[in-house]
Amino acid sequence: MPSGNGISFRMPRYDFEVKARWLERNPRIIEVLQKALPTKALFSHVVVSGQTVGAVTRIRYDGPGVMVPRVFGSVFFYQPSQKINLCYGEITESATVNQFAEVIAEDLDKLRDLGSRVWADTVANPVRHIVEVNIQEW
Repeated sequence: MPSGNGISFRMPRYDFEVKARWLERNPRIIEVLQKALPTKALFSHVVVSGQTVGAVTRIRYDGPGVMVPRVFGSVFFYQPSQKINLCYGEITESATVNQFAEVIAEDLDKLRDLGSRVWADTVANPVRHIVEVNIQEW
């Protein structure tokens, strides 16, 4: 069982944070994450699998996953690129994900805002911006 409530993502550029509650069903990846937190990363936006943002990390995890369908509010670890991803809207891919947390209800609107801003700042706008994220346990 995780010791903290969950994981938080604070973006200085946007001056807000999004919190997600740990899921008890995935203790192995949570333990790895807890040992690596706090950390800093950069957010990017996926371009194929729908409305998902990802924090590229130096966290390494090659253990077994607890694979489930992705849904709005899912927070999952994508092992091939060692990214922490957050689904903020439409999902266009059916692959299962290694979900370890779920965005708390009161932060779902902020999650949508985060996704839209990261899309604009890293993909859509002709002038790109770096989106730093501070990730820690809460």
